[in-house]
Amino acid sequence: MSIKQPSFEKLPREHEIAAIEEKEPGGIEEKDFSFTASDVLKTLRLPEGKKIEYIGSATSDFQAEPLLFDAKGRPMVFSDWEMELVKKLEGKPSKIVGGPEVVAELPHFHQFKEDYIRRSADLGENMLQFSLDFARLCPEVGEFNESLMADYVKALALIRAHNAEPMLAIYHWPMPKYLLTLDREGNIEAGGWEHPDVAQHFRFYVESVVEYLSSEDKVRAVLKSQGFTKDAQDKFLAEGLVRYFLSINEPTSILIPGYVAGIFPPFKKGNVIAFKKVLSELVDAHDIARDEIKAGKLKVKSGEPQVGIGHNWTYFDGVLGKVLNAVANRGITKKFERTGEYSDFLGLQYYFRMTVPLLSRRGRVYGEHPDFGDIYPPGIYKLLKNMNATYPQKEIFVSEFGFSDRKDVRRPYWIIETVRYILEAKKHGVLIKGMLLWSLVNNFEWARGMEQKFGLFDEKELTQPLKPSSSGEVRSWEAWTAITRVIHDPSDENLQALQKIYERAKIQFTADISKV
Repeated sequence: MSIKQPSFEKLPREHEIAAIEEKEPGGIEEKDFSFTASDVLKTLRLPEGKKIEYIGSATSDFQAEPLLFDAKGRPMVFSDWEMELVKKLEGKPSKIVGGPEVVAELPHFHQFKEDYIRRSADLGENMLQFSLDFARLCPEVGEFNESLMADYVKALALIRAHNAEPMLAIYHWPMPKYLLTLDREGNIEAGGWEHPDVAQHFRFYVESVVEYLSSEDKVRAVLKSQGFTKDAQDKFLAEGLVRYFLSINEPTSILIPGYVAGIFPPFKKGNVIAFKKVLSELVDAHDIARDEIKAGKLKVKSGEPQVGIGHNWTYFDGVLGKVLNAVANRGITKKFERTGEYSDFLGLQYYFRMTVPLLSRRGRVYGEHPDFGDIYPPGIYKLLKNMNATYPQKEIFVSEFGFSDRKDVRRPYWIIETVRYILEAKKHGVLIKGMLLWSLVNNFEWARGMEQKFGLFDEKELTQPLKPSSSGEVRSWEAWTAITRVIHDPSDENLQALQKIYERAKIQFTADISKV
């Protein structure tokens, strides 16, 4: 079954988008900026329904708990990523780079269920994104793990109990082991998205998720087990536990690392034929997820469930910048969105700028992720304008942005600068619904293990009181909390507090890069 919205108006063509880009105000990154300026105040104080409504953080199930263990303490392997991680733990050749330290501090999922959510509320967030795990929920063909699904429902209910809105990602990368083709040594010959029956298995997975979330008896039993009162149970059942869904998280990050660079499962380098097949399967998977969610009996507080995709766009510049933007950003996005009727909102996930060709690194500031380009906050403004020009009728969530910074010295400034440019895009008419930081807690960063630190906190800090640094340095969580306060309440007092933190963070950032 295919469910479509009414046809949208004709979308801009490539030359029309290029013309819009040429009209962009130049040099915005050079302007002095103040959160108390009149145009910023006007943007922050838009009426309900027009202002930025949600601010929060994002994580994923696998990254929050990369391994589950059985009663004897042995790791359980359900997916391609778990296979690779166990190789690393056992000292065997693995695509996860680095030494033993990259897997030495694996976090625990029970903290995601409770401590993550409480800390999110401490910071004033009103949205938290997390993912389900396809392989763990469907560990064998035709099997659905209702016990694990009950745990996910507990998390959704706890988020709602803290007056926040969940955003639930249906698929965030691990694929069930039974969909893989392995050689005699246990290496992957063909990935899960290449399996001839992958659509059938994915449909079973999504159907099972939707059926569980739609079952009043199952959801009420979970709520009752967690001590929710009858009134609270009735409220959650009437309003639904989740309204916003991401069908696929970052399709490009499945395709390019997996089938071009060969650094993610199934580790196929330069396989154009498989790339095309997998892209087609991912588009079908999005359609399946959207159709099942829309056709199910899910209840939401108002309207119907909203389904989108987390599109990761890099800001490309240089001689080939416009070509790469048209192909890697808009081109792949168009495969999913088509003329715009196949999703309810757009997710933009932005991390860095990539200059092609890169002739010099001079004048550029890089984060700690070796596979990323330079950190360039103005890029998010330009991508938001570009995405809005391509799909002018769509609301946009900045569904991820973030920075790895082990010292947590530069990140406060990067966070506030990025929010500055999100507000700039909002001022220029982009329909921004919310923004989510990656991530609340340091987690398992795929092939880079635990060496990358994107979180506002380490695991051990989650249950500790929120205290500013004794050295006087601005911490990222302080910057983010000041932002959440302003988004919720752009009072003069909150704006002035954010401005002071912004100025301190800029001095701190400038002093640190001057040491290099």
